[in-house]
Amino acid sequence: MIPAMNQPKTRIFAPAGKLPAPKKSQAAYSPSFLNSGERGRLERLVDAGGSLGVLFIQIHDFRVIENLFGVEIASKIADLSENILATLCRMHLPGADPVFVERLEPGKCLVAWRDEGLALPDVLPDLALAFRIGLRAMIKPEVVGLTGKNVDVSVGYSVLTAAPGYSLEHRLYNALCEAQRIAESGFDAAELSLMREFLEIVERPLLTCVYQPIVDLRSGEVFAWEALARTPAGSHFASPTMLFDFAEEAGRIFSLEKTCRETAIKNFGPAGPGQKLFLNIHPRTMADPAFHPGETKALLDKYAISPSGVVLEITERHSTRDFALFHRTLDHYRRAGYKIAVDDVGTGYSGLYSIAEIRPEFIKIDMSLIRGIDTNPVKRALIETFITFSDRVGCKIIAEGVETPTELSCLVSLGVHYGQGYHLARPDYPKPLPLQNVAGLIVRAGTENLSVIKCGLPIGELSEPSVSVPRETPVPEVKRLMDQADNNACVVLKGVRPAGLIMSHHLNKLLSSQYGASLYAKRDASRIMDREPLIVDAMEPVENVSKAAMSREKFKVYDHIVVTKNGEFTGTVTVQKMLDSLARLQVELAKGANPLTGLPGNMAIDREIEARTTSGKHCSFIYADLDNFKVYNDTYGFHEGDQIILLTARILAHAVRRHGGANDFIGHVGGDDFVVATAPETAEAVCASITRLFGRLVAYRYSIEDRRRGAIFGKDRNGVEGEFPLVAISLAIIDCHGQCSVGAVAHRAAEMKKFAKSKAGNVFVRDRRSLPLPTECGCAPEKPSDGQFLNISTP
Repeated sequence: MIPAMNQPKTRIFAPAGKLPAPKKSQAAYSPSFLNSGERGRLERLVDAGGSLGVLFIQIHDFRVIENLFGVEIASKIADLSENILATLCRMHLPGADPVFVERLEPGKCLVAWRDEGLALPDVLPDLALAFRIGLRAMIKPEVVGLTGKNVDVSVGYSVLTAAPGYSLEHRLYNALCEAQRIAESGFDAAELSLMREFLEIVERPLLTCVYQPIVDLRSGEVFAWEALARTPAGSHFASPTMLFDFAEEAGRIFSLEKTCRETAIKNFGPAGPGQKLFLNIHPRTMADPAFHPGETKALLDKYAISPSGVVLEITERHSTRDFALFHRTLDHYRRAGYKIAVDDVGTGYSGLYSIAEIRPEFIKIDMSLIRGIDTNPVKRALIETFITFSDRVGCKIIAEGVETPTELSCLVSLGVHYGQGYHLARPDYPKPLPLQNVAGLIVRAGTENLSVIKCGLPIGELSEPSVSVPRETPVPEVKRLMDQADNNACVVLKGVRPAGLIMSHHLNKLLSSQYGASLYAKRDASRIMDREPLIVDAMEPVENVSKAAMSREKFKVYDHIVVTKNGEFTGTVTVQKMLDSLARLQVELAKGANPLTGLPGNMAIDREIEARTTSGKHCSFIYADLDNFKVYNDTYGFHEGDQIILLTARILAHAVRRHGGANDFIGHVGGDDFVVATAPETAEAVCASITRLFGRLVAYRYSIEDRRRGAIFGKDRNGVEGEFPLVAISLAIIDCHGQCSVGAVAHRAAEMKKFAKSKAGNVFVRDRRSLPLPTECGCAPEKPSDGQFLNISTP
């Protein structure tokens, strides 16, 4: 029997260190199952010549975990380990009766059983290793989620037999001492009978391979397939993780990986243009004496797979002892055309160090950072940091473990390059395609943010006077002032600057508690205030403030927002008033929004340009226009033409989100014309991103034949037939330094757009001439010379 995990646990080890020597009475070392009704049965079994198998299981550095992460986390890990041990007993000891699982002390457990069908001395080493590998593999996801890293486990074994003249407690004590000794000294996995099963799996081979697609989160198409090994049913190696852990224990990781690699390549089959195969590889494989770099190339040649179509995925939890040899081998693979990926980034191992040393082309973010990202602002911030980093160093981000539509939508909106997970497709053989609705979800997720229309209303216009007091004000006086003013909030000031916030519901809760009124009667406001309220400048747009307010902790979501001007307190805004005003303004603005993209239309664009040109602040306007769009629209039809417009809107939004600022603006003039308002220092980075992405993605809106040709046959505006290049985007940057003339901006925009369209391909140009002031409106701008513009093209 396996007792319930929440029953009291009897310690049989001293709180720390080795077991003390047994005394005459062994009552202090009597586990609960020896005090149960099973005791008599066990004594009869043992005295009659039977024996009990004993396993001692210890989690390494458990006291360190307890000190670093607290008793609550450590207790969760201890409870989880007991539950897993119970599961392993059912897996590996199906004929045992009885079976006992008991906690000796935190991080140390005992498993004892009787099974007449097992020759205990022969099977115990195999069982001990199976329990160790199984516990380590099954506990990993939860422990990594709790602490950021996995734990190691030791397992020892012994046999409890008859010993005339000694009590059952004394014999159990001796068996545990022997099991603990073996757990600490270890044993040779290569000598176990499990090795025969392992060798059979590897050499026959009995391994199978499944493939999971890695999906492009911009287009919804399959970018690559990851090959994943699967163990045979009924094996002691219940999962691939257990098989690889055993191989590492036994020094057979090279032979196992070689078999996995051969199986993956052999069964891969045909792939689409540009689709890649991800192969997992252990860093130490490259240092194995039997390793020959040319073997993989020969195998790929046999099945007509190019090295440029293969990505070697290095799992972060695997370290390498010889980085010099490892780098030489990686360089060899890179010269041959292979790409490198680092897996499990974010699980708490040496991820950043691995990235710095390996310089991978792909970074795979562990699912622990992806799970719940749609509701966790800290995880979103981490992923945004990884994306910014990847842009800087020229690699791509792959999010693992995408399991819900909201996680997918969040990752797309953040600009993550690729995704992998059950919500996209489960691993299978033959290679599965992503679920039918995935492409639609990705496109909708990429465009739904475009419908958010900025009203540009400063939060200060919604601000209202509020009760404010100095930090030294007694709590009863704060209560009196709030009741007198019938106000739910009181701002605590340090001089003229806000230092904290007191909400009436929080104050009433404190004062209504037992002794609350007397306890706080002589304390000042600074003792009970929220020291981290949401404080914003009066000119901050309402949209930005609403996002910040809704990202606060749940218990603070509806607290008032403190408004300042030049750092001085001016008033507060209630969340209800802010959201009501935002909704009302967005409804008004939506009436003029473009029906296709949902972006602000001409009315909002005119208001935005006028506000920026008259503000006196430096700003830049990017005017976008598509080349050869009419030919595409006539050839492929209006529906496909609309998809090009939507793609353009998505790319603009992506570039602004990645390289622009929080107050940047995107508007859709109509047709294939767009406007972006941004800061002068970010304009070129935004344009470079737009031209690069557009040049890469627009080709996928053409047929394979037209894509390969790089052109289509059609008619121009005059009805003349000919061959026309693929649709390209032309961008013109107009800078406004200080107050500018709206008319001059419009004139320069038309002129620079024409100039940009005269250049082939995806280009942007920047006007280097100064714009006329508003008083100079009406003067015709001079024609630009080659020295007055910047032209950068993207192939």
